Amino acid sequence: MGKDIFIALSIVGVLLSSAYMPSEGKAAAGDQTMSVQPDKSEFFCGYCHILTYPRVLKKAYTSWKAGKHKNVGCVECHYPPERMQYSIPQHKEIPRDERYAGEKSEWDFMRKELEVLSRLVTIQNMDEPVVRTKPRIDDLSCSSARCHPTTGKGKEGEYWTKKIDYAQYERTDKSKGIVPFIHDKHFDPKKQIEGQELHCTSCHQRESEKKHFEVSKEKCFLCHFKNSDFNIERAKCVLCHEIPTKPLQSQKKEAKPGEEAEKAITHKTIEEAKVPCQSCHLHLIRGKAPVSPEKCLSCHDNVERIMKEAKNKKLMHQEHVAKQAAACFNCHQPLEHNKKADYIDTARETCTVCHPNHHMYQRILLTADGPEGVQKTPALMHSVATNCIGCHSEVKTVKGEIVLAGSGKSCAACHTEKHEGMPKQWMDDLKINYEETKEVEKELLAAIKKVEEDKPAAKVDEAKAMLKKGREFLQIVEFGGGVHNQKYSVMLLDEAFGNFADAIDLLNE
Repeated sequence: MGKDIFIALSIVGVLLSSAYMPSEGKAAAGDQTMSVQPDKSEFFCGYCHILTYPRVLKKAYTSWKAGKHKNVGCVECHYPPERMQYSIPQHKEIPRDERYAGEKSEWDFMRKELEVLSRLVTIQNMDEPVVRTKPRIDDLSCSSARCHPTTGKGKEGEYWTKKIDYAQYERTDKSKGIVPFIHDKHFDPKKQIEGQELHCTSCHQRESEKKHFEVSKEKCFLCHFKNSDFNIERAKCVLCHEIPTKPLQSQKKEAKPGEEAEKAITHKTIEEAKVPCQSCHLHLIRGKAPVSPEKCLSCHDNVERIMKEAKNKKLMHQEHVAKQAAACFNCHQPLEHNKKADYIDTARETCTVCHPNHHMYQRILLTADGPEGVQKTPALMHSVATNCIGCHSEVKTVKGEIVLAGSGKSCAACHTEKHEGMPKQWMDDLKINYEETKEVEKELLAAIKKVEEDKPAAKVDEAKAMLKKGREFLQIVEFGGGVHNQKYSVMLLDEAFGNFADAIDLLNE
């Protein structure tokens, strides 16, 4: 009788949830997936993973039925293999189907079914969708001997070591390129990002309603390009792309008699000439895939301990990736990798393309983080975190380039009208000190030239070292614009003056 009641309850549960997924019969010949026995209802996963009723479950069912795994039942993937059923502790009390009813009693099993029905009735009467917990899939469900073993041997295991044609792309010459993929290369622990532990579902996830699960290219871009230099290590182009061998010119000029024939330019010749790939391909990768702290609040409370660790990359990957707690884009913004961007603007708007350490000297002056030997005296604006925009507000044209120049009007806007003339006063005072220091530098250069052949080499070398040290101090003021930190600039000029003067005294001994 208990069995009959169980069957009746199962049928009701199936009707309520729209989740009845009977087998489509035996798997097709050669299909590596496992067939489902007909006339057996799947255990209702909604017991724990409460789904929006009924829209979401219907979409999941539709995409499952249209996919490659339509002959594989829900529990074969969403429930771990029998020998590992306790790897997910929450599953140990949940029967897989009626075959497990005898482990305790049929009444215990029926009680759980009733709990499922109770939840379904509650959900059905709700006006708004309820929060649902994402089901977790154990790797062993995918890599069992009957499905996709990781042996690399035999027909079933070939997928693990086989080079798969993952995607196609169009080259500039309109030919087709293939992006290959090999599973075992990506699961190599030495190649994992710090704290990360890849699982099957790290890549294979339900990304849209069209497929039950798929691998989005955006995930590939995130892992390969995030915090990686262009064409270096995991971002190397050859990992995914075969380097073209065709000449880049559409036509070559015929060589005249006596002239050397024009050499064909290919990617190979460019590589041999050590021309950086960024010269032509910089625009193909865009974005930094930042993680905003606000994203943490989608799942966590605003607790200081949690937010404090938000930038701990190793810990974040351990807790969210290794434990299968989140998808990549629950935290990260996507990166772009395509040809759509304007190749000129990408370089033109990226200052570091031509200026790897842009405004280095201005930064040193503002923070007073210069060479040893000068007291650290940060600029007044540094303490209130005023950046370049705070003072540079006057539009000027310099050598045909429109720039925002510093202006005394910015000082007056925050302080008083009399402060408008303060930057000019600072510049005038520094100019006097600077010119005096430059004069002493010239005297030192003349002194070195005069005694270079007469004085001991060690003494001349020491004077040259003092010249070099003095110039370090002088250049910070000269190239950084001393007005960015007048007090610190005066101290730097004094130190430079002292080095030059001491070197002259050394040579005159």
